[in-house]
Amino acid sequence: MATLLLCGTALAQDFSEAPVLAEQVESGNLPPVAERLPADPMVVEPFESVGQYGGTWRLTMNSASDISTLVRTIGYENLTRWETWQPDQVQEDIVPNVKPNVAESIEIEDEGRAYVFKLREGMKWSDGAPFTADDIMFWYEDVFLNTELFPSQPRWSTRAGGLTVEKIDDLTVRFSFPEPNGMLLQQFAIPANATEPNVPTAYPRHYLEQFHPDFNENAESEAQASGAQNWVTNFHAMADAWRNPNVPRLNPWIVEVGIGQGAGTQVIAQRNPYYFKVDTEGNQLPYMDRVTVDIISDNQVTLLKAANGDFDMVDSYIGFVTTPENRGTFFDNQERGQYEFYEVLPNRANMMIISLNLTHKDPVKREIFNNLQFRQALSTAIDREEVIELVWLGQGRPFQTVERPESPLFDEEMATQFTTFDIALANQMLDEAGFTEKNGEGFRLGPDGNPIQITMDISVLRQPWIDSAELIKGYWRQVGIDLLINTSDTTALNQRVRANDHDAAVWSASGGADTIFDPKYYVPSSQDAFYATTWGQWYAGQPNPEEPPQAVQEQMALYDEIFQTVDVPRRLELMRQIMQTAKEQLYTIGVMQPTTDYGIINRLMRNVPQVLLASTQYTHPGSANPEQFYYASE
Repeated sequence: MATLLLCGTALAQDFSEAPVLAEQVESGNLPPVAERLPADPMVVEPFESVGQYGGTWRLTMNSASDISTLVRTIGYENLTRWETWQPDQVQEDIVPNVKPNVAESIEIEDEGRAYVFKLREGMKWSDGAPFTADDIMFWYEDVFLNTELFPSQPRWSTRAGGLTVEKIDDLTVRFSFPEPNGMLLQQFAIPANATEPNVPTAYPRHYLEQFHPDFNENAESEAQASGAQNWVTNFHAMADAWRNPNVPRLNPWIVEVGIGQGAGTQVIAQRNPYYFKVDTEGNQLPYMDRVTVDIISDNQVTLLKAANGDFDMVDSYIGFVTTPENRGTFFDNQERGQYEFYEVLPNRANMMIISLNLTHKDPVKREIFNNLQFRQALSTAIDREEVIELVWLGQGRPFQTVERPESPLFDEEMATQFTTFDIALANQMLDEAGFTEKNGEGFRLGPDGNPIQITMDISVLRQPWIDSAELIKGYWRQVGIDLLINTSDTTALNQRVRANDHDAAVWSASGGADTIFDPKYYVPSSQDAFYATTWGQWYAGQPNPEEPPQAVQEQMALYDEIFQTVDVPRRLELMRQIMQTAKEQLYTIGVMQPTTDYGIINRLMRNVPQVLLASTQYTHPGSANPEQFYYASE
């Protein structure tokens, strides 16, 4: 049985184009719009209304390595894409729905063992060259399988036993796997945030084969002559759409001045005259002519410029300065900056989780931390309401690590268990857990007769983590637990955790679409599961592995099964089973789940939803189709 996915295409009609392109057609420098579009362009339904052409979308990124901002705003063109999620939609899957994008249609065969992608007849790269199955085969045969370019293959391909891609005709390819790959379409919808994306839609054969030794015997010598280390580094550099303006792309805007070029302070992109999408009236998208992205590493500078109205869209994923403490600044400057607020539903399941190391090298601390009632007692001994009010400015819920209420996986009992602050109860629980003996200072003694002392590693990345920990130190002192706080940069923290040298560590927990692809807060799926580093390393095949207990291995098996089914209800049931174990075991101690984030937007911008969903894996704002954003006349 096969399942067919289709996307909207345009009926036969007259197409329109931006005035700046019409001028180039008139002068003979560009083919007519009907010749630049595919035979059946993809139709994007405007969120509010059909727009008008013109204007510059002004954005910011926080460093030259902040590729994510560029991908999420002007570079989100994969074979599939996330649908635009809105609060009134009922989400039936673990993740929002996906639909064809660069692919015109997709047929799922043999219960997810094969996917047939049909491309668009007449679709073109940004330089006007045809985009065909040959480009995807070039990616597969000469990039994806080339171990010099990519020594290891991504998990989405190896999970189902390995990928085979075959060309059926000039517009059709089949992706096949020995075992079902139930989440392939969702995987392809994830933004390719790496400089070296390794995705099927990012490697134009007609341009890149000149830098590949399978097509050019002089590729190595020419690479070295150009200053590159070898052909591999040169190939990656030439394929880099954010630093090489010459590489053709499928995006709505194409980089004209890349990272490190010009003054080095701004990325500039112009509209793609061959973009394959139109609105419901046949107007070729995008509406906006160009995009500028200022590169600013100083958050204070970004804050001042944003509050001044120098950027058209800023939030916790673009610019990174719309923090709770900055809300007042933005509120006070609305009139001067000529912007409005919008709501961002973040992916964060919790802004601060405490992970006691269940795989500790010290057998005594391992015994203590693996005592479930000990963890439950420490959770009960946190005054979350006070922490949220004093540190997080009241903008959160006193929840454990749990999916957000918008998710079909939300469990209110899981969210609220052991979150009621009760020092007397926490002391009673610790007594019942067997830690009744205390020293002269009132600290409880462990099985070895020594005071129970926990060193909590915290990154200086977020001051609220440190401030919250100082409060928690006082609460835990009241139940006889000695908490030491060790701050460091994120690199040092990760080194300690991955070496399994930590007692406890603090981080935030993502949720939403991120949960299925990175479920480490509910099952130790990698070394970044701070509560069970070596179990995660065992599952992920990373250094320093330790075989986990049977119950954890059963969780891991359930997680593997999720990726083997295209059955949505079955995926949900499997994830619920995984989360039920996490709930029963209280792997982590959650402090606060944020309610919502906020963003600011130019008052004249239109077709931008008032509520936007955001996460690492769910592309924001790309899923809202920025190509149909436009500026209204004043």
